[in-house]
Amino acid sequence: MYNDSVMMSRWQNWRELNRQLWRLGLIGVATLALMRVLLWQSYAPPTLEAPAGEMWQAFWMGLRFDAKIMAVLLGPWLIVATVLLPLPRVFLAGWRRLWLVWAIATMALVNLLALINHFFFSFYQGPINSLIFGLFEDDTQAVLKTIWSDYPVFPLLIVLIGMTGIQVALMRRGRRHERRRLGWPQATLLVAASWVALVGLGRGTLGTFPLREMHMSVSSNAFVNDLVPSGPEALYLAWNERQANRIGDDPQSGLARYGFSSSMAAANVLGWSQADTPQAVLDRMTVTTPVRPAAEEKPPHVVVSLMEGWGRHPLDFDDAENNDLLGRLRPWVKEKADYFPYALSSGNGTYPSLEGILFDTPISPLTQSRYGYRQYSTSTVLPYERAGYRTVFLTAGSTQWRNLDDALKRQGFDEVLGENAIRERFPEAKGGTWGLYDEWMFRYAEKLLEQAEANDEKLMLVMLSITNHPPYKIPQDYAPAPLGVSRLGDALAVSPQLGTSILETYQYANDSMGRFLNHLEADGLMDHTLFAATGDHNTRSLIQYPDAHDLFDQFGVPMLLWIPPAYRGEGEAQVDDWTSHRDIFPTLWAHSLSNAQVPWMGRDLYTPQASPMALTFNRQDGGQGVMVSDAGAATNLADPTYYRWSGGTLQAVESPSRALKDQTRRAQARMALEGWRIRREALQADARATN
Repeated sequence: MYNDSVMMSRWQNWRELNRQLWRLGLIGVATLALMRVLLWQSYAPPTLEAPAGEMWQAFWMGLRFDAKIMAVLLGPWLIVATVLLPLPRVFLAGWRRLWLVWAIATMALVNLLALINHFFFSFYQGPINSLIFGLFEDDTQAVLKTIWSDYPVFPLLIVLIGMTGIQVALMRRGRRHERRRLGWPQATLLVAASWVALVGLGRGTLGTFPLREMHMSVSSNAFVNDLVPSGPEALYLAWNERQANRIGDDPQSGLARYGFSSSMAAANVLGWSQADTPQAVLDRMTVTTPVRPAAEEKPPHVVVSLMEGWGRHPLDFDDAENNDLLGRLRPWVKEKADYFPYALSSGNGTYPSLEGILFDTPISPLTQSRYGYRQYSTSTVLPYERAGYRTVFLTAGSTQWRNLDDALKRQGFDEVLGENAIRERFPEAKGGTWGLYDEWMFRYAEKLLEQAEANDEKLMLVMLSITNHPPYKIPQDYAPAPLGVSRLGDALAVSPQLGTSILETYQYANDSMGRFLNHLEADGLMDHTLFAATGDHNTRSLIQYPDAHDLFDQFGVPMLLWIPPAYRGEGEAQVDDWTSHRDIFPTLWAHSLSNAQVPWMGRDLYTPQASPMALTFNRQDGGQGVMVSDAGAATNLADPTYYRWSGGTLQAVESPSRALKDQTRRAQARMALEGWRIRREALQADARATN
């Protein structure tokens, strides 16, 4: 039997820790709630029309998730303290000393994530998501330099230290050494009540089902839903999203996610006849291009330009006289080439879109994982390699970004060239944080095409620009055409000064590409060169997309195609169709490779198709897959949220039309089969590597 004085000393330690823990938990919840109010006041769109009930629900649900986070972070300390009660006093006393260290670390982390979430929201128009891991996968030094340049890092560090210090001081305030003695029944009840409360808060409920991501959907308005997760909760969800994109060990897992028992079941939805075995389905996932006599007689060059931050929405405010966003690209968009205004990006980040275009993969990053050491049959470059093309990837940045040099060479590129190669050719080239200005990439591309012509080679070239990326800077010798940021009106989400900087880099990148096309035309190359250009994602920061019905603007990118008349055949550009990144290479294959075997993915945009749709790998409404068509839209294709068209905008609907449900089911089948194909190849290669 322990004597009362010893037990009392232990009990005082436990009670003091319990008091501080609950006080700190309340302080943490209050802090996250205040940050949510600040987020609302800072980024709510002027046109926000959400019922007051939905706003209250967002804040209430946010409080519940905040309490859950704090309980998970702090609760284990009380549980361990309870276990230590019967042991010698030194153990519990030591645990209490460590508690102060943990309390400081916890609040510093919570505050840091809350601040990061606030500024992440301003850039990506949403809470922290998996793109945050780009800090480690991109050029980390360049990312940090951009953050240092664009954000008040030092003042925020002072704010972080100040917040944490005040919170810990409030936690320790009012400490009392002498407390009223409790009998064993009261003490037991206090311990039990604390434990039950912590478990309840940690689960979000004492009911059967815990608080989950699905409970964050409190409104049809995306901005209102985005208010629910705080910084720590958003990071947790981003990590789960990241894990969901792992290959796993079962190639069938992607099929099951979209409601298919097998690849044959998904193929049946697409109307594939005789696809009654997995191998038969795989056989259908290789198709043959049409016979093209012009391509056989003179194989054309093929050039694809993926433009950093080239969102479609800013072009709604383009004005040749007062807000020129196109520069020398204007004639190509307006007259010479075919411009597809209803295109969506395959991903909402540079690397996801790049992998989506080059490998048609819903799983990204693919080539940076342990599964990146094999060649995938979906590589869009391989058909050109097999046809004897010289295949080159060119970027104005570093070839070590995301390990591009090694990754792309495994997928069929003969060469991967970057700023070092460009500097060797143009020592006078200038650049910024992420590499050289775009004009030097295009100048180098001109030399590559001239060299191919001189050597009677056929060149397949993919380019990645970088200038239209924060920090937004243009060359000192570039004189921008007239720009009027005021034309964006209420759509402008940043200061006029920053908005003007973004428009300048947007214009500069387009002007550089226009100069490139003009040069090729003057040299007589455009009559045997196929060209495609698109953006990797929307134009960051400039405009907010707070509502779910902004799908078209949020994921919209320009898509520009030039198919020379000799290679077009009888085809006509279906510029009014919904399309996406996934249709670029199928279109290029169809007009540059004759009777060639290519992967099944998108469609030829010069051939009419019944009920066309834009299908992307983007995440929205809590899951992957976005489909938009004339029938409406669907997001989170594993558990679809449906939208119908109403006055030119998309509105959530509980009962979708039969046409929309059927089209969504076909989109699910495509997503499922593409995921199955990638997983199958990745796991087979991994098994061979480990055997």
